[in-house]
Amino acid sequence: MRAIVLGIAAALATGLSLAPASALPVAPGGTVAPAVSVEQAQYVTRRVVRRGPRCVVKVTRTRGPFGRVVVRKVRRCF
Repeated sequence: MRAIVLGIAAALATGLSLAPASALPVAPGGTVAPAVSVEQAQYVTRRVVRRGPRCVVKVTRTRGPFGRVVVRKVRRCF
C-alpha cells in the first residue's frame, strides 16, 4: 500500500515538472532586474600573517606486546 502511494506521488511530481515554462503563470511587474542595478562582483583576497611556530600532535597507535594498544604522541612544531 505504501509503495503504491509513493509511486503515485512520484508520477504526479514528474508530470508536473515536465510542464512547459509558458504554461506557468507570470507574476505581474518586472521580475527581471534592470541592467543599471547589476553590479560587478568583487573578489576580495585576504592573507593572514602567522607569527610564531605552529605545532601539531601526531598520534601513532600500534600493537605492543600481548596485543595491547600503544599510543605514541609526538609534537611537531614548524
